[in-house]
Amino acid sequence: MAPSTMLLSLFVADLAAAATPGPNFLAVTGTAIHQSRRCAGAVVCGLVTANLLWATGVSAGLSALFRIAPWLYWGMKLFGGGYLIYLGVQLWLSKSDGPVQTGTCVRSVTDAYFRGLLTGLSNPKSLVYFGSIFTVFLEPGSPAWVRSAAVAIVSFNTVLWYGTVAALFSRATVQRAYARVRRPVDRVAGTLMAAFGVRIVLARE
Repeated sequence: MAPSTMLLSLFVADLAAAATPGPNFLAVTGTAIHQSRRCAGAVVCGLVTANLLWATGVSAGLSALFRIAPWLYWGMKLFGGGYLIYLGVQLWLSKSDGPVQTGTCVRSVTDAYFRGLLTGLSNPKSLVYFGSIFTVFLEPGSPAWVRSAAVAIVSFNTVLWYGTVAALFSRATVQRAYARVRRPVDRVAGTLMAAFGVRIVLARE
């Protein structure tokens, strides 16, 4: 298969995977709604960094390290799952009064960035995902530029999808619609986020 065809196939498959709702989606939308577009952008930057780290880990043989030291993998699972549960509880307990969006970050852009980074790193199964998708779409012995392009595509897809989500959910029309159903939406989102965390902690693999 020609490198251009492989990379195009990777682009389509990875973008479809990114569009699947999960903790990353909830982190971006929650930040865009509750804080600001700038903070949501910082979360997206954190997610991009996390994906770069996972992709680099695949290239560096991190999966082999996890097989040699399974306690490290389980430690990451417990930390990541616990962090998502914490975020879920925070959403569930969030106040339903007050303005929806302040126009500035409630804490700081740095806090938002690390929230995105930790959310992106919270699921060690991301390593399995990147390992699988790179194995499927990159042939053995692919040149370095092709592998570098694959990592760039994954990063671009993260920015493309979650940047669009951040822009959409920080719009005034979405803010007004959300304000009318704020409490139940926060509780559903919090429950889902915590459920993702519990699933990670209890997963056998």
